[in-house]
Amino acid sequence: MQRLALIDLDNTLVDRSAAFGRWAVEFCAEYELPDDALAWLIATDQDGSVPRDWFFGEVKQRFRLAASVDDTWEQYRRRMPDLVSCRREVLASLTLLRDDGWKVAIVTNGQADNQLGKIERTGLDQHVDAWAVSGELGIRKPRREIFEAAARRCGLDLLSGGWAIGDSPVLDVEGGRAAGLATLWVSRGKDWPTELAPPDRTVRDVVAAVRVLRGEGFELMDVCRE
Repeated sequence: MQRLALIDLDNTLVDRSAAFGRWAVEFCAEYELPDDALAWLIATDQDGSVPRDWFFGEVKQRFRLAASVDDTWEQYRRRMPDLVSCRREVLASLTLLRDDGWKVAIVTNGQADNQLGKIERTGLDQHVDAWAVSGELGIRKPRREIFEAAARRCGLDLLSGGWAIGDSPVLDVEGGRAAGLATLWVSRGKDWPTELAPPDRTVRDVVAAVRVLRGEGFELMDVCRE
């Protein structure tokens, strides 16, 4: 198997949940929202899994905002890249992985301005070989084509395999498996959905995922695919 790692961005490489929490606090203060607004925003966001146009439509309706859905969404996209963070340990692990001869690409769903802003402002653009953003390509995970695009930008294809790494059982694990990749699920302490076929390997965070790739990746793949 070739040394190709296709890694999710939000809540895998960067802490999107914490950034959203900071945005929500600022949003509540700016619009002088009631005390229960923060908890409502976080619950309605569903860890970023719901469409943003729907989310901001719900926000506008609940709090009777004068601003349009598009304007509020645009303000959110401008602010989020400044609020997101990537741990130094993550950047260091990516450097080690690439030093070992791996090609590394980010595969992420989201609007191009928001996701590219996160990649650039966290310094991830200096620690990966490429990225594929759904808002730029018009293709979303779990479709095979977005994984193919990321591999091509690394100068490779999916015919020789590789790894899909991320926190979403459907978008990252099932999507990666359908694209012919081995899968590493970043659990973030959650339980795997019992109705889905399990990933090839489960780890708590992306640093642990890189350890698997550097130390056990090829042997593990042989076992899991038998």
